[in-house]
This record gives sequence, C-alpha cells and structure tokens, in this order.
Amino acid sequence: MDRDAVVDAVALLQRAPVLAACRGGPTDRSTIAERAGVSRATAYRATNALTERGLLARGADGYRVTGFGRAVLTHVESFEEGMVGARRLAPVLARVDAPELVSNTHLFTDATVLTADPSAPYRIDQEIAGIVADTSREMVGVTTTFGSPTVMERTYEVIRSGVAVEWVLTRAAFEGVLDQYADGHGELMAMGTTATYLVEDPPLDVAIYDDTLVIPGYDGESGTVTAMATTEDPDAVAWARGVFEACRERADRLG
Repeated sequence: MDRDAVVDAVALLQRAPVLAACRGGPTDRSTIAERAGVSRATAYRATNALTERGLLARGADGYRVTGFGRAVLTHVESFEEGMVGARRLAPVLARVDAPELVSNTHLFTDATVLTADPSAPYRIDQEIAGIVADTSREMVGVTTTFGSPTVMERTYEVIRSGVAVEWVLTRAAFEGVLDQYADGHGELMAMGTTATYLVEDPPLDVAIYDDTLVIPGYDGESGTVTAMATTEDPDAVAWARGVFEACRERADRLG
C-alpha cells in the first residue's frame, strides 16, 4: 500500500466535515466552521488545503464544492458508512466471513445486533421466534443449518397459517430438518405456498421475514446462533433478497 496515498486519505477524512459544509452552495468560513463543528482557524487551514487540492473553489460569496470534491465526498461518506456498519456487525462478522457481507456493511449502520449471553442463553432464539411469529406475508431465505426446536415450531405454525415460504438449504441442512421434523416437513412440502430448494456452498445465511432481515452467525462447533443482526432498512433487505434469488437460480427445487 502506498504510504503517501494513506496519509492523503487520512487528511481527506479529517477535512471531510469542512468539505460537506460547503455542499449546499457558496459558503463563508464562519458558516463552514459552525456547520463542521471546528474552530475558525481549523476552517481556514482546511479550506486553503482543499482549495489547493481542487476539491473546493473560492468565489466572492464563499467556497463551493467542485465536481472533484463532490466525487471525493461521496467516497468518503461511503467509507464512513461502511466503517460504522462494520463496527456494528463485528460480532456477526467474527462468525460470518463472507465477502458478500463484508463488502456491504454500509447497509447495516442502523442494524440491531444481539450476541449470546450466558445469563440469558435463549435470548437469541426467543428473538428469532418472535420475528417469525410476527410474519404475516412471506418468509424467504438461505440457510446452512436448521433452527432450534422453538424457532422451527414457530416457523411451522406460521407456514400453516398460509404465509408464503421459499427456502434454499444445503443438503446437510435439509437432511437435518428431515431427521428432526420429518412429519412436519412432509406436511408443509405438500402445501401450495411453500417451495424448498437445495444448493451447494451458499455465500452466507440470510432470512427475510416480511420486511425484516436477519443475518445469523453460528458457532462453528455447536451450530447454534451466537450472534445475530436484524434490520428493516429497505436497501439491506433488497440486497439480501438478491443473495437469496442468486442462490435460488442455481439451486434444485424439491418436490
């Protein structure tokens, strides 16, 4: 990695609030300092540096962002969103090292993340079961393992109520479901509102319950969910639906 490029990038990140303060049009230094939350001296130095770099242009009525500056600001803000999302998802990312998730952490800046708590061992299961129970329209997803008895019981109840389901499973997950819930699965497979698919090596597990996205992180030894991210962000849900649809396209439908 180019050391000079890293130093330059850090400087741009530090001055991004000043650049953003000028985005609405020509802005004087007093207003820039107020909007950016910096001193007048800092605003003075930053506007000079950003003007020299061609990110700001100075006119009689103040500073404005150039096209180059607008492009840089877009990338800076995208980077910041990605970092915020990555920090929030850290417990999940510790268990889900999937490129598709790593490159889309910016979609999870407002996600809720739960981790396993020895003092409340069923906390995550109860949360998932609650989300499943509140589902009224559809459930779609990709999974490499099957849920706990509590989650599976709620899932079957919801499916029997008429909620549409499309699920992509690995062979191992499907065999696990059959082993534990053979009778129930056979009943649900016969319903016109369900569709099950088998696929090899899905990129990650995702589940969409109506408008809620769940990203589980499993313990490598026990297979239990030890971290979970949930969000209703429309862009995150749309991304997860794309992951599901891509897996479904290369999967084999059962029944």
